[in-house]
Amino acid sequence: MRLDLGAFAIVASTLTSLVSAKLGSTCSVPLGPGISGPEDAFWMENIKHQGISAYHSNSGYQVFRNVKDFGAKGDGVTDDTHAINAAISSGGRCGGGGCQSTTLTPAIVYFPKGTYVVSSPIIALYLTQLIGDAKTPPTLLASSNFEGMAVIDADPYIPNGNGQQYY
Repeated sequence: MRLDLGAFAIVASTLTSLVSAKLGSTCSVPLGPGISGPEDAFWMENIKHQGISAYHSNSGYQVFRNVKDFGAKGDGVTDDTHAINAAISSGGRCGGGGCQSTTLTPAIVYFPKGTYVVSSPIIALYLTQLIGDAKTPPTLLASSNFEGMAVIDADPYIPNGNGQQYY
């Protein structure tokens, strides 16, 4: 079988144009090594976020969540625990012992560069991806008065649950 590289190039160019248009990008060719400056934000922070949860009954369900949109400061001083957990749990997500699993409520929780102080565990509910700025990785810093088992707890014990866990 022979592959016609000319036809392949046309198909690849068409697909690139369609994807670029859908994502709101002005790129028409691969960027190569890149032109991003050292102080420019990581691409995930500024891309058009249009991901949906395919089978969720609420078509406006928010998949991508930036912790700063929920009040986190990332300044290394402010306790960001509540804001981070709010970013993770908004939208009626699976957790707290109320469900075993679900694929209806995923979340991508994004941390821009910064140092995020936490005083109790970050509860990573089912189907949560915690993603940080890849250019300047963020830091989760346990405060001196931190109370809990771990900075990130993916299967916490249910309070007054006689040793039962969320999942």
